[in-house]
Parts: sequence; C-alpha cells; structure tokens
Amino acid sequence: MTITEFDLSQQVAVVTGGSRSIGRGTALALAEAGASVVLSGRSVDDLEKVAGEVEALGVKALVIECDVREPDAVQRLVDATVAQFGRLDVMVANAGIFQQWQSSEHLTLDEWDNIYETNLRGVMVTCLAAGRQMIKQKSGSIVTIASIQGVVGIEGTVAYTASKHGVVGITKTLALDWAQHNVRVNCIAPAFIARDVEPLQEDETAIEFVTAGTPMRRWGTTRELGLSVLFLASPAASYITGETLVVDGGWCAR
Repeated sequence: MTITEFDLSQQVAVVTGGSRSIGRGTALALAEAGASVVLSGRSVDDLEKVAGEVEALGVKALVIECDVREPDAVQRLVDATVAQFGRLDVMVANAGIFQQWQSSEHLTLDEWDNIYETNLRGVMVTCLAAGRQMIKQKSGSIVTIASIQGVVGIEGTVAYTASKHGVVGITKTLALDWAQHNVRVNCIAPAFIARDVEPLQEDETAIEFVTAGTPMRRWGTTRELGLSVLFLASPAASYITGETLVVDGGWCAR
C-alpha cells in the first residue's frame, strides 16, 4: 500500500529564509515530495545553490530576493510566485533571526525592534500575503516556524522568546479566521537544531546546556525539521489547523 497524502506533486511551495539551515532542509523535503519550490531570502547566491539542489530532485525551483521586513517585497514574492506557477499552495514562514544571548537587563530597544521586525512583523506580513492568495483559491497551507521559546521561556532571550510566543499566537488566530476558506495555519516549534553555521555548536558551555536539557541528548537536524514541515504542509495533516508541533527531542516534556 502506498500512502499518497504526503505527495505534493502539482503543488507550489514558498520558503522564506530558504538559503540555508532549516530553510534549506525544508525546501529539499518539499521538493522530494514533488512540490515546485520558490526560495526567498536576502542572499541570492546562497539561494541559487539551494535551487540547484531542488532542481536535481526533478522539480522546478525559482529564486526571489525578499526581505520579510519589507511588506512590498513580500507581496512581490507572492505575486511573482502566482505569475510563474499560477497558484500558491504552501507558505513556510521561516525567515528569522536570533538575539544576542545575554541577561535581559542588557537588552537594547534597537535589538528588540530588530527582532520584532523580522521574527514577528515579518511572519505576520508573510502570512497575510499568502493567506489572501489562498483564500482566493479556497485552499492552502501555511506553516510558521517558531521555537520552543514560543512555548517556554529560556533565560537571556527575552526579545526572541517574546517574538516566538507571538508567532504561536498569530498561528492560532489565523487558523480560526481562515478555516472557513480551507486554509490551514500551523506552527513548528523546534529546539536546538544543528544548522549549517551554528556558533553555539562550537561553544562548550552551549553544548552542555543543550545536551543536558534534551532527553535525546543531541541536537536536531535540518532534515528532521524539513520532514516535520512537510507533514503539516501536506494533505496528511488535512484535519490539523491552529496547532504547534514541538520538535525538540523531549525538551518541553520535562
């Protein structure tokens, strides 16, 4: 017996922040499931490299430069996707940044604003642009990328934690607003993921912090994140909306 509900053939997916790490892993998982993939971000050269990997899997790839802090750029991303492929089936709102890890009294308002503009406002703008198109189509799946810090607090990350809690809230509310239009909105909340470039993986204190707090005693992989996104994006999750899937090796089970 073959399970067909994970098949995204004939579907079109957009991944913001698609040039590396979680974005790259997600793009490849969606491509393996048959989706045409639109990769967006600020580094065209890096996006082109991932696009080559996507196309090697036998599907189409399109690179569009986009900074999610700019609403007009996000709208152009959606418009260009529809102009090229005729539709938008999956939006993965992945683009985000981390703050300087330090005790909260040292946080500056400039850093707070920078985190907010990318992680919260950028996700909201991305969801709204995608959602309007999906409402027209009467179908679609949006997957936001939060963090375990959208579910729990971790010391020294107040701006990042606040932004990711906001992403979870956005996900729940849009799911309620758009369920009547057959548009699903869900969230992935990853813990510590071994990214392409991850300074924390070179820090002995950070390594001990992560492994001690993770029951599975390891970092997650971008492949594991990509497959989790694929599940929520696909028809296999057709009766799931407004949910946050925690992918954390057991961190939040404590």
